[in-house]
Amino acid sequence: MNLSLNMFQAAFGVYSRLLPSSAASKAVGLMTSPRIKVERRASSRELFERVVPLNNDGLLSIYGSGPKKVLVLHGWSGWIGQFRDLIREIDPDECTVYAVHPAGHGDSTATKSHPGRFIEAVLDAHEYVGSSFDVAIGHSLGAAALVYAQSARGCFDRLVLVSGPATIEGVLSRFARFVNLGERSKRLFVRDMEETVGLSVDRLDLIALAPGIEVPVLLIHDDSDSEVPVTESVALNEAFPRSRLTHTTGYGHSRLLRNPEVVREIVEFTHSPFRP
Repeated sequence: MNLSLNMFQAAFGVYSRLLPSSAASKAVGLMTSPRIKVERRASSRELFERVVPLNNDGLLSIYGSGPKKVLVLHGWSGWIGQFRDLIREIDPDECTVYAVHPAGHGDSTATKSHPGRFIEAVLDAHEYVGSSFDVAIGHSLGAAALVYAQSARGCFDRLVLVSGPATIEGVLSRFARFVNLGERSKRLFVRDMEETVGLSVDRLDLIALAPGIEVPVLLIHDDSDSEVPVTESVALNEAFPRSRLTHTTGYGHSRLLRNPEVVREIVEFTHSPFRP
């Protein structure tokens, strides 16, 4: 951990204890401001042929013309280029790939976003296509949004959840711990995030939603993930009626999408009968 981060956390910790409401508001501002490099934002342009607008500043990139429909969704401050290796393995004559860019991501001009925008963008993509997707693949917060969308509307015939959290409350708690919020400020932060998103953390408890999701689910998580603990996918795997969990080691939170074995397993899961 570098010195500047240590100093920020120490200062924010003092700030949150002296002015808990103000610090909570500041934390919400940080939490809802995606930080993505320009070249990463533009990565979808070379991978996809066309783009259509979605509501609330979201976008949907489309590649291929095949009958099988595949949806991909990155995580918070993520970019579609993270799925580059996977997309290259998909036959565009067999599948059409739809990549969701929630508000604040990709070429979206919005400067703010939050988990609700991810969910809205997925539901908008489902409405645009007009039928269920054969498979949806989500990373991190994107995985969480897919679970909620499936619970709400039944958008997918299969789900692939990569490095996904089990609860949004856990995501908020980890962020509050990262910026060193005091207890009172943390409670205000969670309340303010619920108001911003328009959903309570209880409604975004994916473990509670999982038992009602009957489609096959493939979970993939790295044992050394320092952002979302692998125990989150273990808990989800126990909650889904039809799922299996694949572990990787040494790839962390994001790099496992570049693991050839992971890419191969996702492609196989997309096309083959489900094996629990």
